[in-house]
Amino acid sequence: MRDNMMEKQVTLQPITQENKSECILLQPKEDQLTLVASNADSLIHATKEVTSRPYGIYAGNEMVGFILFDNEIYTDGHYWILRFMIDGKHQGQGYGKRAIQEVIHMLQERRDCRQIRVSHIPHNVAANALYKRCGFQETGELEDNGDIILGYQVRE
Repeated sequence: MRDNMMEKQVTLQPITQENKSECILLQPKEDQLTLVASNADSLIHATKEVTSRPYGIYAGNEMVGFILFDNEIYTDGHYWILRFMIDGKHQGQGYGKRAIQEVIHMLQERRDCRQIRVSHIPHNVAANALYKRCGFQETGELEDNGDIILGYQVRE
């Protein structure tokens, strides 16, 4: 049963030298290790993606996850959530959904943001369900590697 305590506020805070180690230590559950890249790999990926920025997902003062998303429109005309994970011991508490909602809130403020996109490997049904609960819909498109692409329509 859930406590009647107030839910911890979920915020996104940039990954810096000060919190980078904490981020790298976060891991999904054992059976999810093949579904998402490690945060160390994602931080390396972030340095190559000039339009994106990495953020720690915080519940109160504790980092519970990681998300990498575009802060500028990507060359294909969309904003992308490139990497996303919630630490295994913090899953099932609503942090993932609230983090994605926070990204949507941040990006819909941008006048050039028409659609936010995300992709996942086909057998990651939990990610698919989470994105759909946040308002994303399958686009019918696939990444070159076969990943399923979902979109969140911000404006026409």
